[in-house]
Amino acid sequence: MLGLEPERFALVWCSSAEADRFVAAVREMDQKIERLGPSPYRVPTVPEAGGEGKEAAPCR
Repeated sequence: MLGLEPERFALVWCSSAEADRFVAAVREMDQKIERLGPSPYRVPTVPEAGGEGKEAAPCR
């Protein structure tokens, strides 16, 4: 409906006693997102004099 891949979303239930499970879930999601590439909703940045990017106005 939004035009995003279903792989960009995940719901993982873990308690505060399951730190290892939380870390594994975050690492797995990070790897998935890395493989998928940038979000189609990502706003391009404009380089500034200081070398850091500033969000540009979205293209319409």
